[in-house]
Amino acid sequence: MKREEYEALPKLIKARTETYLTAAKDVSEQWFGMDNGKEVHLLSVQLAAAMMNMDSAEIIASEITELTKQLKKR
Repeated sequence: MKREEYEALPKLIKARTETYLTAAKDVSEQWFGMDNGKEVHLLSVQLAAAMMNMDSAEIIASEITELTKQLKKR
């Protein structure tokens, strides 16, 4: 990773987190309505964390697949 990319990570992580939280809030409000108070907020945070974990798992799996392909070529 280049130094510029490394230094930009906090801003990227913050932007991604805000995106996930917004998406999770929208989903939880659609499922359970807007009047669920704190429960919706907790659900939104948990759902956003799950979305981030799924995204990370997909990226890791993709990288492992690519590495495996490269190793098989050798």
